[in-house]
Amino acid sequence: MKVEVHPNTGLMALVKNGERISEFVFSEISEFAENKAYAAKGELYAYIDTNGVELTPYLFTVANNFNDGYAVIGDSFALGLINSKMQLVVPIRFNRVLQPKLGLVVLQSQQGYWGAYDMKGYERLPFIYDLPPVFDHLEFIIVRKDQAYGVVNDCNEVRYNTSYQYIGKNGMAYRSGVPLRLFHLP
Repeated sequence: MKVEVHPNTGLMALVKNGERISEFVFSEISEFAENKAYAAKGELYAYIDTNGVELTPYLFTVANNFNDGYAVIGDSFALGLINSKMQLVVPIRFNRVLQPKLGLVVLQSQQGYWGAYDMKGYERLPFIYDLPPVFDHLEFIIVRKDQAYGVVNDCNEVRYNTSYQYIGKNGMAYRSGVPLRLFHLP
């Protein structure tokens, strides 16, 4: 898949196997990822497939390439997440959306607090944390609330209270400068 730029207008067209398969209508076309690209007509983005077929309407002001079946999208004020079926997984109402991991997507609310949704769009971690939750296992999610670290699981059940100066992904924690081993990952 290639892009051809019109010499006079600067608009772009898709070229596949040496043949132009679209008119010169795009103001921007991303690289294809997972057989999809985001394309702009003017200021708004949509997603297209490798044949130039529109998969979504042109309604996003923020679009990103797909990664592991998901893409961060948004309007002028907030971000959300869609899946490869072009279904909204996370509503467009967050300041930041991190790439999904282990079935959770970490999000920052408009008020600046962090939490997480699952891939069905249900809140799993409430939006009460100072920093993005960090995890490599769903039973040991490191969170920070009121500048103190703790550990919860993916149901927000407390494993270790938020009373530590720091907790690393390896399970080492510090309280009053003293190192403590809280957990070992399975």
